[in-house]
Amino acid sequence: MNKPLPFALSLLAAAVLTGCGFTPDRTPPSQELPVTVAVMPEFDPQWWKQYGSSELDTLVETARGHNADVATAIARIEEARAALGIASAEQLPRLDLGASGSRQRVSRNGPQAGLGTYEDYQFAASASWELDLWGRVRNQREAALEQLRASEFERDGVLLAVSTATVEAYFNLRALDAQVDVAQQTLNTREESYALRVKRFKGGMTSELDVRQAEAELMDARAALPALQASQTAAQNTLLILTGASARSVFEDQAPRGVAIDLIVPSAVNIPSGLPSDLLLRRPDVQSAEAQLRAARAQIQVARAAWFPRITLTGLFGVQSLEFSNLFDGPSKVWSYAGNLAMPLFDNGLTAAQVDQARARDKQAAIGYEQAVRSAFGDVRVALDGVQRARERAAALQQQTAALTRQVRLARLRYDNGYSDYLEVLDAERTEFQVRLNLIDAQRDELVSQLALIKALGGGWRAEPAAS
Repeated sequence: MNKPLPFALSLLAAAVLTGCGFTPDRTPPSQELPVTVAVMPEFDPQWWKQYGSSELDTLVETARGHNADVATAIARIEEARAALGIASAEQLPRLDLGASGSRQRVSRNGPQAGLGTYEDYQFAASASWELDLWGRVRNQREAALEQLRASEFERDGVLLAVSTATVEAYFNLRALDAQVDVAQQTLNTREESYALRVKRFKGGMTSELDVRQAEAELMDARAALPALQASQTAAQNTLLILTGASARSVFEDQAPRGVAIDLIVPSAVNIPSGLPSDLLLRRPDVQSAEAQLRAARAQIQVARAAWFPRITLTGLFGVQSLEFSNLFDGPSKVWSYAGNLAMPLFDNGLTAAQVDQARARDKQAAIGYEQAVRSAFGDVRVALDGVQRARERAAALQQQTAALTRQVRLARLRYDNGYSDYLEVLDAERTEFQVRLNLIDAQRDELVSQLALIKALGGGWRAEPAAS
């Protein structure tokens, strides 16, 4: 008499132990990472503030709050969170409450002829619950949870991309502002020089050749200025798109621009002397790829569970009566409970194909994770090299600019004292003008190269305090 209960308990225990084997592997593929060096620097979530520009801070915060790509990424998180809620709901029993009332007449010539016209009233609560012995529901919830995490990391990646793009656009705008100033100063100087050449020519102190040479250089400066101003307007429009703000709120013509490009010090965000390999694994794209890999592995176990029986418990408790006045009387009570078992016997290879499909997706996710890690190291290597090269170029152009400024001064002294013709002055001024523009480009490129390193590392780091 008591044998069925121990047997059932033994069967249930065996099923639970078997179900323990349906736990997905959460270990990411091994990577051959370089040896870790130094101590991991402290992460700075608001790294752009170390550039010391309140205008830049406002632009970045506006972009992070209003950019269309960020809003789309947040919507994807909401979708993934809803999917997690759906998967989580299956882990708990489902309760339903129902009521019905009807009045009907049956055929007098039919098998229920004696009933005639009758009424039927029901009010009942029902419950159903799947015994998740094989982890189908549990793994489905885990896959949804990992997809949510992947969506959150993707959102972080979009925020990082939007932030760095905004900072780069700001650097580009400030560089163009500086180049417009240089072009305007050069134009003013050449207008004065041209007027002086004309005056000397009319006074018989110089030849028409000097006048025409000065005029040609004046027109060259006038032609350069509109091109730079057009680029300046385009840079403002880029910021407008990135921030998703109104045209007035980005940069009006008379609005303060913030820190000048030559005063933004790249070393304000100190690059640590050594960067640990584990630092790269915090990149949002790497973490998202890892979460997607874990989700794919959980889906394999969901597909495998389809080979085993699905056991569902159902129950019902309520009242039923042919007369509404007697619906809640004691004799009207009805109840039932049952267990249902369903197991595939022959499905033409459907379950096997679904498992193969899940495993193929797992392979794709693993490849994606490995590629994300390789890309991370490649990006950092290129960015570190770019920082060094940009610094060297900026330093060389800084020294060249100083030398050319001195050369222009000496050329003018030689011309004014009759030791050289005006062409020597023009050559010096022309070269100085171009090199000053190149220097501004180099200063911007030095900032942008460091920005590329910040993006490659998945974010900024807190500046190390100066040694006392």
